[in-house]
Amino acid sequence: MQRALSFDQNPPLALPMRFFLTVPVFAALAAALLLWQGDAALVTRWSPVTLALTHLLTLGCLSMAMIGALLQILPVMAGIAVPGGLYAGRAMHAALCAGTLLLAGAFVAGQPWLFAAAVMPLACAFLVLVGCCTVGLWQQYPSGADASLAAIRLALAALVVTVVLGVLLAAGYAWPQAVTLPLLRVTDLHASWGLLGWVALLVIGVAFQVVPMFLVTEPYPRWLTGGFATALFLLLVAASLSAGVAEPFRLAALGLLGAGYAAFALVTLRLLARRKRPKADAPTLFWRTAMASLLGALLLGLLPPDPRVDVARGVLLVAGFALSTINGMLYKIVPFLSWYHLRHGTVDGTLPAPKDLPPIHRIIPDAQARAQYLLHAGALLLLVAACAWPALLARPAGALLCVSCLAWFANLVRGLRVGRAGRPRAVHASAPLTHGVTR
Repeated sequence: MQRALSFDQNPPLALPMRFFLTVPVFAALAAALLLWQGDAALVTRWSPVTLALTHLLTLGCLSMAMIGALLQILPVMAGIAVPGGLYAGRAMHAALCAGTLLLAGAFVAGQPWLFAAAVMPLACAFLVLVGCCTVGLWQQYPSGADASLAAIRLALAALVVTVVLGVLLAAGYAWPQAVTLPLLRVTDLHASWGLLGWVALLVIGVAFQVVPMFLVTEPYPRWLTGGFATALFLLLVAASLSAGVAEPFRLAALGLLGAGYAAFALVTLRLLARRKRPKADAPTLFWRTAMASLLGALLLGLLPPDPRVDVARGVLLVAGFALSTINGMLYKIVPFLSWYHLRHGTVDGTLPAPKDLPPIHRIIPDAQARAQYLLHAGALLLLVAACAWPALLARPAGALLCVSCLAWFANLVRGLRVGRAGRPRAVHASAPLTHGVTR
């Protein structure tokens, strides 16, 4: 069962858009770093430049988008009021931006004090997020959102593990004499919990609602929306606890975990292939690319260990799976939010006639979104190829990705301007919003 979304507690447009508009900016910064450093960023995943680029994408893009999506989706999907609202959002956004820039600078410059400076804002940003969402998730919520909320809870638990491991690693870089850690093992755990836990589980939870509603597909099957996310979380726990202790058990847990994510990707591709609108728009193309990238990364995990394969797998997971998902998601969410705020808040407080509103699909025209998809797909192909020939293709891949991100930013700004055209000076408090949205 899929819950009909209710917008009685819809947050201000500025709350999620603050995060959404920042996503392509950090992606462009990561692309600019790749353009500047060239093959040094793609030779090995342990390179300081690679780590800086990775955190610009994972913190500045993926986490930024996920936080914005949570602050928007929780109120309308389950009626959960996130404490703090706009003020908490501003604090999280500022802290996440500052911490991400400091951390990337710390990797590039190799200065211990920058790692120490980055820890505080990043820890504060995620502490506020987990605190606000935990308080909200303890509230009563209507049925129909159970599968999504279960995945979101587990994603937040994975985020806590990711942040703790990240703080330990940053402390190890900042005070190497005082904090001694098995850096390789802790780094692997940090990456696994961040990508396979926090990001992937949250994508699954959001997909249960967003894919059927915005991409006009059938709902996900019940066997996938039952205890599926819980099983994935427990497999990640088992793989982590057995690392370095029981290698066959760890490999078995990782194999089942990979099979679970492959099942999600295949089911999503099947739903998209049988969607009710035969012509694939740009968001559908992004989601297909994301699921294909996830499958590709899982297949690379079956190959023998190799530095180039490791980097390619990271490219497919971060730029292919996660960034493509967010790109497609924002091309549906931002136009809808802009249209909705324009519909329910005009300058003089009156509601406009439907004929005076632009159609949602024209707020960000599909032709513009599709052009940016082609740039993104080309950059992704170059990035994967650059893992094999970094000296030849790293900078062209960075340049094309930077152009794609700037086009993405321009398209989102266009969508925001339409919504802000209807921002009210005074809104009728006596007119409750009871409208629901179904697929």
